[in-house]
Amino acid sequence: MNRFLGCTAGRRILAVVSAAALATMSGCRRNGFEDGIHVYSNGTSAVVGEQEIYSTAGNAEFYIPEGMVTDYYSSTALNGTEKEVYDSVLNDLGNLRTRVPLKVDSTVLQRVLDIIRFEQLSYFHVSDRDIDVNEVTQEFEIVYEYRFTADEISSMNIASERAAREIMEQITPDMDDYDKLKYFHDYLVLNCQNDTESPYSDTIYGALVQKKALCEGYAKAFSYLCNLAGIENTIVTGLTKVPHMWNAVKLGGNWYHVDVTWDNPDDALHAEYPDVILYQYFMVTDSVIENNHTIWTYPAEPPKASGRNENYFVREGTDINSEKEFLTASQNAVLNAVRNHEQSAMVKFASNDMYISVMSKLGDDPAAFEQIKQQARSDYGVSINLRWTDYYEEYRILTYIIEYL
Repeated sequence: MNRFLGCTAGRRILAVVSAAALATMSGCRRNGFEDGIHVYSNGTSAVVGEQEIYSTAGNAEFYIPEGMVTDYYSSTALNGTEKEVYDSVLNDLGNLRTRVPLKVDSTVLQRVLDIIRFEQLSYFHVSDRDIDVNEVTQEFEIVYEYRFTADEISSMNIASERAAREIMEQITPDMDDYDKLKYFHDYLVLNCQNDTESPYSDTIYGALVQKKALCEGYAKAFSYLCNLAGIENTIVTGLTKVPHMWNAVKLGGNWYHVDVTWDNPDDALHAEYPDVILYQYFMVTDSVIENNHTIWTYPAEPPKASGRNENYFVREGTDINSEKEFLTASQNAVLNAVRNHEQSAMVKFASNDMYISVMSKLGDDPAAFEQIKQQARSDYGVSINLRWTDYYEEYRILTYIIEYL
């Protein structure tokens, strides 16, 4: 499957922004936004419409909304000394310092910078770092370059917070954590598109406000929404054909992988079925994600994902362990989708032989599906047609396309 993942390459993970990209960012300076956001010059307070907001961060010049810290790695993988380095670097970056004495080994510094990148979701402003010698003191210094000012960061964070608040307003009391995660996943798939040109594609702002992002923007936006919902999570990095970033979430005491980027249909499928949502990489184990993802343990090892109960196909009753379960699983999948007026549904077979056997008997609109159509009319008062695509054939998944009549 041809997908553009667009994550940064190599172990030096802080992205370098080109001069051309920086030139395009003038539109987000203090008065450049058109959405009514104004940031006071000190970067610590802001006005959104008529509401005044104050910064929650005492160590930053810019506004940091609640929920923009995901601290799994710093709390599990750093010793006392490394945590002191983490806090010191966080303070330097938060105050946009450009030259700082180097007091630790450069490998420790880089590891801390990488962890900050994954955890501090509002710290997207570093474009590069280097080591230089101070000609006066003859001591090594860290030289940071920034692609945004404090006011620009504040403005983007406020816009992202407002967009996230609108998403969270759709959460209802009857939704459990699985439902919330599925809602966040589906929202990003339907409302954000892969983009290789946007200078904000690695940010929450890109995903939630501009609605254009690459894997880093998807992963950070998903992490932010999980934080607001009180769901423990972290960001995972690894390799597909290129370096890639996705999420892990903890539910029912177990960890699961969620890769929103790879559940976003490619251009060909999206063009034919624009409202299709895929779930191959929603709430899956290490063994499933490792079919085509290599999980990196640098800069810190992510949690082991071995949970099964909250897997999409198990939870939705659409996993098929014998051919006689096919129609029941298909009915569960389609009727669940119809209940929510969704455009697609998926079932998964336990083996290749079972998948091949069922597919050999399946037509464009087999009579066996009449029972499902009748049930949709009876339960929900809608008439539907069913089509199917073998988009995920290699993973034994059949995807139904639901056409509402």
